Amino acid sequence: MTALSPVVKQPRHAVRFADVAVGSPIPVTTLPLTLQRLVIEAGVNRDYTPTHHDPALAVASGAPAPYANTPMIMAMLEAGLRNWMGVEGRLLELDFRMRRFNLVGSLLEIGGRVTSLGPVAPDCGLDDGEWGEVTLDCWIASGADRTVEGLARVALRKCDFSGRP
Repeated sequence: MTALSPVVKQPRHAVRFADVAVGSPIPVTTLPLTLQRLVIEAGVNRDYTPTHHDPALAVASGAPAPYANTPMIMAMLEAGLRNWMGVEGRLLELDFRMRRFNLVGSLLEIGGRVTSLGPVAPDCGLDDGEWGEVTLDCWIASGADRTVEGLARVALRKCDFSGRP
């Protein structure tokens, strides 16, 4: 494990729609927000705004330290959801608001809780007989503060590819 490695307990099998209940939490993904991670993300997304990776300029702009940008927030939330639902799950919608800075040097916790279960929406392109829709509250926390709060809609398979639940 390196300083960039997220820490998460991986599920032993793909999460199926029948495995999920309203009120169930998803496993927390822990992610150290290092300056190296912010620089790498800035290069990937071509967001070279210095407040995201230059400590002096971040402070001069009024921020306490360099902080994660919006695409990184979205990627972290999706990583937390993906760690729970696996590669078979489908992210249908992700909506969030940033309440506070996610600062370099923070140990972030990405989590969520199931709020509803139902059929997949007809316009999502998935067969309702094979998929179910799960709505979750999701968040990023730094210490006791929730820095990001959001809502996600995901689709989970009702059975595997051979038709077994």
